[in-house]
Amino acid sequence: MTTQRHKPDPLAELFRSQQEEIDKYKWIESEKAGRDIGWDRAAQEWLRQHFPGWKRSQWNQLVRQALRGAAGRN
Repeated sequence: MTTQRHKPDPLAELFRSQQEEIDKYKWIESEKAGRDIGWDRAAQEWLRQHFPGWKRSQWNQLVRQALRGAAGRN
C-alpha cells in the first residue's frame, strides 16, 4: 500500500491555529477566574481582544512564505 502525502490546506491550518489560540486563552482565563469560563465566552473574548493582531501576524507569515517560495523559483 502506498501512502499519498497531501499538501496541507492553508485555510484548514488557519482554523486549526485559531482554535489552538482560543484553547490557550480559555485555559489561561479559566485559571485566573478559578473556574472554567467555557469555550463560547473564551472565543468571543479572544476574537474581540486578540484576533486582529493574530490575523495580522498570520498574514505576514503567509506573505513571507510566499515570497520565499517565489524567490526559490527564480
